Amino acid sequence: MNEQLSYKSLAPHVKYLRAAGLFRLSPDSPKRHIFFHTIYLRWLIAFFSVYTVQQILKIYEVRDDVNKVMDTMFLFITNTDCIYKAAVLQKKPEKIEELLNTMKGPIFNLGVPEHRPILLATVKKALLLVHMFNRLSLITCFLWALHPTIMHMQGNPIEFAVWLPFDANQDPQFYIAVVYVWIQTSWLAYSNTTMDIFIAFLLEQCRTQVSILRLDLESVVQKSKEEAARTSSPYSEILERRFGRILIHHNEIVNSADKIQDIFGGAVFYQFVIGGWILCCSAYRIVNTQPASVEFVSMLMYTTCIVVEIFVYCFFGNELFYESNKLMDSAYAVDWLEIPVKQRRSLIIFMERVKRPICPTAGSMIPLSNSTFVSILRSAYSCYAFLRNSEH
Repeated sequence: MNEQLSYKSLAPHVKYLRAAGLFRLSPDSPKRHIFFHTIYLRWLIAFFSVYTVQQILKIYEVRDDVNKVMDTMFLFITNTDCIYKAAVLQKKPEKIEELLNTMKGPIFNLGVPEHRPILLATVKKALLLVHMFNRLSLITCFLWALHPTIMHMQGNPIEFAVWLPFDANQDPQFYIAVVYVWIQTSWLAYSNTTMDIFIAFLLEQCRTQVSILRLDLESVVQKSKEEAARTSSPYSEILERRFGRILIHHNEIVNSADKIQDIFGGAVFYQFVIGGWILCCSAYRIVNTQPASVEFVSMLMYTTCIVVEIFVYCFFGNELFYESNKLMDSAYAVDWLEIPVKQRRSLIIFMERVKRPICPTAGSMIPLSNSTFVSILRSAYSCYAFLRNSEH
């Protein structure tokens, strides 16, 4: 059996999502494990839901103070984004498992030596990005807990961005509150960043498969000749078999991209819609904090996390579009003079198919592209400028 290098780039993300209680265990797991993991999953969701309700109560409590509303609002909106993605993982596990099985399957893992470096590069990139993103978000949450702790030790009053049923400025209630908020925000950050990288690398794996497809297409004539000379089999039959495998591979890539969009398109669309507003709220709060303070650094890191969240979707979606757009060039690079008439017809039909590149979208409306990323940043700045001007 061929090594499942295609799935290997996603395996850590799946493991982390299951550890965070966001994605159910594989149906092949022991029933006892599935039972206890389901209880664990529901307990974590209930724990997180309580925190979200506390934020809603806090927004209502401070509704007359714009600055305090903003302090709670940007985190609350981030929570709703995480809830949406988690709901998708909970409601569509069968479709996600089907997609993962495709990544484990023989079509995406042909075992060809030339494919291995391409697949391993994606595996390394996936591990690096998820670890860096997780750590960045967890450090941000630690700084959020550190800042009020320092302020409390200096004797300054503290107001948390959640409703609490006690006075958090008294000991030991303060330390209970700060640990509680730190645990909740850390879980949120870890879950949200892992889900983002998981979805992004589903797209990146499709891009990787397109790169492999292009390599196979450009070398199909030469590889067929070598196999014919080695096995003494008819060249035309070998070429037809190899080209048929290329057609199946392309069809599987297109189907996988469609499934990713069908499963996660709504969640990514919501991420884009609220992303500009979150950046706006973050910028609004940053300008009201003291530069070089712990709060300033933590908010700057939080803003960086949100920008990266949006960027990974746009970047990897854009890479998939760009790579699939080059399939036509690879088709023209084939040695047409060495292809029999029957296979030439098939190649022409294939070229008609790839005239339309794979273009992933958010909610079937917004293309995942670098230009979309720039547009979101511009919208966030426009919103921020409006809020600042409304103060005067």
